[in-house]
Amino acid sequence: MALLGPLEVWRDDASVALSSHRLRTLLAVLAMAAGRTVSVDQLVVALWADDVPANQRRTVQTYISRLRHELGSEVIRTTPEGYRLDVDPDRIDALRFRRLLGDATLSRGTRAELDLLEQALALWRGRPFDGVDSPALHGAKATPLVELHLSAVERWIDLGLAEGRHAELVAEVQELAARHPLREPLWARLLLTLDRCGRQAEALAGYERLRRRLSEDLGVDPSPELRRIHLALLKGDTWQATPMAPRQLPPGVAEFAGRGDALKELDRLFGEGSRTCVLTGAPGVGKTALALRWAHRAAERFHDGQLHIDLQGFGPSDLPVRPDAALSAFLQAMGVPPQRVPQGLQARAALYRTMLAGKRMLVVLDNARDAEQVRWLLPGGAECTVLITSRQGLSSLVTTEGAALLTLGVLSREESLELLAHRLGHERLGSDRGAAEEIADLCAGLPLALAIVAGRAAAGPSFPLGALAADLRRVRDDIGALATRDALTDMRTVLSRSYDLLPPDVARLFRLLALHPGPDLTTAAAASLAGVDRAQAARLLDTLLDAHLLTEVAPGRFGFHPLLHTYARELARVVPAHREVARRAIEHYLHTTYAAARLLEPGTRLVALDPPAPGVRPERLANHRQATTWLRAEHSVLHAVLRQARADGFHAHAVRLAPALAAWCDCRAERFGHRALDHIPLTSADS
Repeated sequence: MALLGPLEVWRDDASVALSSHRLRTLLAVLAMAAGRTVSVDQLVVALWADDVPANQRRTVQTYISRLRHELGSEVIRTTPEGYRLDVDPDRIDALRFRRLLGDATLSRGTRAELDLLEQALALWRGRPFDGVDSPALHGAKATPLVELHLSAVERWIDLGLAEGRHAELVAEVQELAARHPLREPLWARLLLTLDRCGRQAEALAGYERLRRRLSEDLGVDPSPELRRIHLALLKGDTWQATPMAPRQLPPGVAEFAGRGDALKELDRLFGEGSRTCVLTGAPGVGKTALALRWAHRAAERFHDGQLHIDLQGFGPSDLPVRPDAALSAFLQAMGVPPQRVPQGLQARAALYRTMLAGKRMLVVLDNARDAEQVRWLLPGGAECTVLITSRQGLSSLVTTEGAALLTLGVLSREESLELLAHRLGHERLGSDRGAAEEIADLCAGLPLALAIVAGRAAAGPSFPLGALAADLRRVRDDIGALATRDALTDMRTVLSRSYDLLPPDVARLFRLLALHPGPDLTTAAAASLAGVDRAQAARLLDTLLDAHLLTEVAPGRFGFHPLLHTYARELARVVPAHREVARRAIEHYLHTTYAAARLLEPGTRLVALDPPAPGVRPERLANHRQATTWLRAEHSVLHAVLRQARADGFHAHAVRLAPALAAWCDCRAERFGHRALDHIPLTSADS
């Protein structure tokens, strides 16, 4: 099916003519979401800009029936939420166009990039959705496609010029500039092409026409880059003396919410002299969104340009971008022809740093896997600024390169609601504030989770928020509640990209921590849980902290984000010797509580304990003060351990732990704690 120009439809290699403009619109909307469900509400918006029929669902059903008659009943599926076009997205030219451009971006700096660009551009036949009468399509869908096309054409021109094909390109670039008389990047390339063809007078005349047009139509002057090109032309310099400054920042998130403090902190860090900052945080916490938000706000400070690359450190392909490939892409973005990019990592890094020397440029290195991947991409001079995002802390960059570190936390409830309001509108949120707050709480401030739920709500504008909240409650036990069809946003897939890279012993501890009954734990408790010594437990915990799969909730105490806890519990269901792990956890607290109780009340009569199970390493408490401090810190954990001991059938342990904990309650005169404890041993003994 062809949408990039006049609508063309085929069935079994035969052309299908759709006479009704609403049938054409209906098919175009379904095609742009091929393989995904489109809700009835979305179809109504596209089909009727106004004069909406009284019975919308019935009318849509009628058009769907007519379209099935034309294309075959098996092509359009009915789902609980709406309708789905069941075809391979690559059979839709607009979707194939997007896919090819994405592949070209990932292949930047290689010969494959040009091949992919030419495949994509060959699909373009004219204005998207020509012959489809739908303002919704011509606005929200067509405009981004046109922008993608122009950006792809500009990149294709750059590659052609780098290969010295200016004579072949000049006529086409002239035609494009005439069709887009206010698009300055195209005009910059036209001036370059004319200059390289020896037609400097035409280039100067073209600049003057553009200057007048911008002034008369928009009341602005040409961009600084165009003015520099004009000056070079007047001086008779070549283009290489004034190469085009790269502007590689991708679009930021439109519905950005919160993060005011983090943006101010980035301003402060870079304003006080930091050249490099690592922006780190948990999967899905919004590192890329924040980095791009700051970069776009600060872009005008970097008049020599902005470089950006997704290093795919935790990408869906599991193949991070190699430093030499990243350097090749950056060098070409700064005007080095592909055939002149040096071979070898060190040679490329040397040329890269030479070209950046003395320039004021911003370099955004997104989604880095480790410090070694980005170290080669750091400029040598003091004028450039580097912003790195990574799920890892990249502590060696902080130590050896003097990088600043900013750890991004989750959103507050109010910021979460602000994000939902940006996506869904304040009116819809206000219609059921309680449900909106429940959604925010269930997402636990994680922007990716909020975006997933907001996407579902936007796809079903008539769905009550209360129903979405009710469905989301299962996220406490099933991370699949935040599943999507897209590997870039599916919550389980996003989290697994961090988990799958953990060393085996660290991955084992991650799973075992999910079996701990309390809200948090210490290094000693983790050692007992895993059956390892404390030094090894500390090393494993540090790795999880650096990967942001665990949080230090208080000095020396560690806990999960709620969604990570759900994910870890899913993985823990396959933990072998589950009961032995539970026993080690319970006995860690039982033996330590006994020691604390005897320090508090040396005369306390307690039932003798058997030696702890192998691998259990109780806390070492030396005096009354340490016992008090430990019991105060572990009070809520101990109550959870008692409940877990009873639930798992460790009745003898529960009967012994309760009196030892009662000694602490006696010291604090805690009646509520006593009442809770009084019930547990009786129930355990009766079981």
